[in-house]
Amino acid sequence: MSNEITTTALTPEIVKSKLQILLTTAEQSIQALNDEESKLVYNEDNLSEISNFINGCKAAEKIVETERKAMKEPYLQAGRTVDDGAKLLSVELGNLRVKAYSKYEKLCQEVERKRREKEAEELRISTINQQMDTFRMEYAAKISEAKTSQELVSIERLVNLETGNSRKYMEFTTIFKLSCEPIRSQLREQKEKVRQLEELELSRQEAEKQGNDEKILELMEKQENLEAKISENAIKVQETAVSQATVAEAKTEEILPKIPKGGRQLWQWDVTDLKQAEKAGLTLTVINEQKVKEILAKKREDETECTENGIRYFILRKY
Repeated sequence: MSNEITTTALTPEIVKSKLQILLTTAEQSIQALNDEESKLVYNEDNLSEISNFINGCKAAEKIVETERKAMKEPYLQAGRTVDDGAKLLSVELGNLRVKAYSKYEKLCQEVERKRREKEAEELRISTINQQMDTFRMEYAAKISEAKTSQELVSIERLVNLETGNSRKYMEFTTIFKLSCEPIRSQLREQKEKVRQLEELELSRQEAEKQGNDEKILELMEKQENLEAKISENAIKVQETAVSQATVAEAKTEEILPKIPKGGRQLWQWDVTDLKQAEKAGLTLTVINEQKVKEILAKKREDETECTENGIRYFILRKY
């Protein structure tokens, strides 16, 4: 349902007719002005007559403008009344909306904060997982490539240090240490086999010095068997590292509510370092109009045209 405010019906044609009548009464009709303009002689000797005609047109325009404002005033007042009435409701509605929105925005910001924290936590855990897997794979390869018991002792020492690094692996340190235990066990086994191989090599060298061929053959056979076991164990170490991929999980999993659609995402900016912005050409130099106008006022009093400090002060003539 709508309420209508009754006003005097007007059309552009009616308004034009009323204004024409008013101009005729003031002896400033459009037709008379058109006739007068058609008879004007535009030359330098006739400047005064042309100026008088222009002033007559200005007078007619002033009459039209004054009457236009008078004719429009009742409609303006009716519009103001409508605006005032609507404002009574719109202000109340706006206050309700702002009140609800302020609380709604805080809730959405809290959900967004939790979402960012959740993503950061997931990234942290993913990074720890990757670090654990990378370490196991790298050190499994080093164990497989190690040729001496001394190398394996150094690797074992580094494994012990890494699995105890709680600053790096945080609450997953125990998980990491347990996941490395199979590799650590194989490392000990590999270290023992390599140590035995080294002892066999020393014995073989001693047998060569003694010229004991039978002993040399016996030791070489044992070496071959042991080297095969060492090679087999090297493969097992790497297979174990692959199978020990750890999936560290957060202690709690919070399901966040979805923020309803309809909001806006706006990119904004603020200045953090004005000097850097200036160097990058991101600033503007503007004229202080207030100060320039103060100087212009003094020049107007002195009737002096001049150029000072990159500003030209001059008289612009209108006819």
